[in-house]
Amino acid sequence: MNDHLATTGPSPQARIAGFLAGAPIGAALAARTYGLTDPESILAALAGAAGVTPLTPPVGRRPAAIALSDGLLEELVSGGVDLRRLAKRWVTWYAEDGLGADPALIEGLSHLRDFEAPPVALTAHGPAPLAAVLPAALTAGAPRTMLAGALHTARMLDPDEATGLAAVAVVVAASRLLQGYRDFIPDVVSVLRVNEAPPAMLDRFLAITRDPRSVPPVPRGVLPQPVDVAVWALWLAHHRPRSAEVLEAMVRGGGIAPVAGAVAGALLGARDGLDGWPAEWSSGAGEAVPLRSALAARLAAQLPLAPRASPTN
Repeated sequence: MNDHLATTGPSPQARIAGFLAGAPIGAALAARTYGLTDPESILAALAGAAGVTPLTPPVGRRPAAIALSDGLLEELVSGGVDLRRLAKRWVTWYAEDGLGADPALIEGLSHLRDFEAPPVALTAHGPAPLAAVLPAALTAGAPRTMLAGALHTARMLDPDEATGLAAVAVVVAASRLLQGYRDFIPDVVSVLRVNEAPPAMLDRFLAITRDPRSVPPVPRGVLPQPVDVAVWALWLAHHRPRSAEVLEAMVRGGGIAPVAGAVAGALLGARDGLDGWPAEWSSGAGEAVPLRSALAARLAAQLPLAPRASPTN
């Protein structure tokens, strides 16, 4: 495995806090200009919000990216992940809230609700499973369990192989960033190879390190493909050093789904912590930010991050 450890940077607790709070911040920032594609509409939205600020979720409601990952986070904090109980958490959220659920997620959750079993196929694929499995990165001290758990959790929402492998790639990257390592692409590629990722998919992740000027396609739209979101988010975390500027550019570009914003925010927060981010981002991104920030210290003590991870089937 790659051992390029950052010599300076945020503390482990700060990385965990950035990882946990970065997801709701990224989701709320993306929501500010989600659905907008023309420059005039984006400028108008930002002018009315006094610049790049989060779009605060309604009180008492949780957007899809946060509700899904909260489910796994709650399972981890309880001492063990029960997939049936996790599915029930998700289905309950969908019935009572459902904020921001895209068509692919609705199809997957409806199958879980109606048949009490994961779907065997979906008519469309979206990035929701990538956000759902993010907390698995906190269990990097048990890498085989982490990777198997991430894959099984993703497949509860979407059985597609590419979606599952994209989710695993995101979790591996997040786990290495949480451990203080900046050069995570070799670890991602190693895990994808072991899990027999198709050559075309593998090449997209290999290409991340080839040329920092070759920006991957930005995953805009209602249903960006999971692999597109994973490659884009990993490319940002690998090549762009100033995370606050990255997220600001994301908002100014418009059209990024909150789920994709959550993945990017979590990875950048795991790398850098939140110290360089505007204070109004944390205060304006909703109830999840203070709740997750308070949880960070507890998790830093309970879930120590080992210095290495290893690939698994």
